[in-house]
Amino acid sequence: MTSRTSFPQIQSLRLPSMRETVESSVPSPIPVHRLVNEGPWRLTQSDGLVLLHGHPAVLQLGLCAAVDRSLTGEPLFYLDGANSFDPFLIGSLTRAAGSLPRTILPSIQVSRAFTCHQMVQLVTERLGPALRDARGSSVILSGPLETFYDETVPAAKAVRLAQVLFASLRLLVGQGCRILCLCPPPSLPRRGHLLEALRRRADRVIDAVESHEGLLLRERRAGVLSSWRIPLTY
Repeated sequence: MTSRTSFPQIQSLRLPSMRETVESSVPSPIPVHRLVNEGPWRLTQSDGLVLLHGHPAVLQLGLCAAVDRSLTGEPLFYLDGANSFDPFLIGSLTRAAGSLPRTILPSIQVSRAFTCHQMVQLVTERLGPALRDARGSSVILSGPLETFYDETVPAAKAVRLAQVLFASLRLLVGQGCRILCLCPPPSLPRRGHLLEALRRRADRVIDAVESHEGLLLRERRAGVLSSWRIPLTY
């Protein structure tokens, strides 16, 4: 008999007090405090499913998107499969944008997934009702595939669960949800096909690659290639 995997509820996030002096636990290779309102990762009404991938820094760019959405007062759901949510950096980004961290507290709800089963259950069972209750439409999935790279999970099972996840994401998009998926390079290269499968299902795909000047973001839409450069220093 298979036991049901338990996982944390989607819940409001408590940011650290402004009096706390602990430094951010995620070192930043890019000046993210300048990027809250300046990137193509911003979620707009018509975006649907957006994939930002290709460089580990996409996880930090997702925090910029989180602050950008939260500053509007709109409910935001942040599902973390990469253990990358950094409340100290969120606080720093909020202050850099000219606001106090406590002003975005009511609008951020976060939950972490430690296994692929938890990620699938969060998206398929918990996210829809949570969105309806909060009357929200914006979701950030940080590392949605990271737990699928676990070698203890058989490859066939990972593929099957990923298909369920992708179908649920498309269903949510069809209901008006805007979803930003942040995917660093696969930690298990032989399962990189899962990322390609997600890429095929995305409405927008933004590639992040390292260049000699910093980080280069590229997106091709309707045959037109757009690019953004993020220097390492300003």
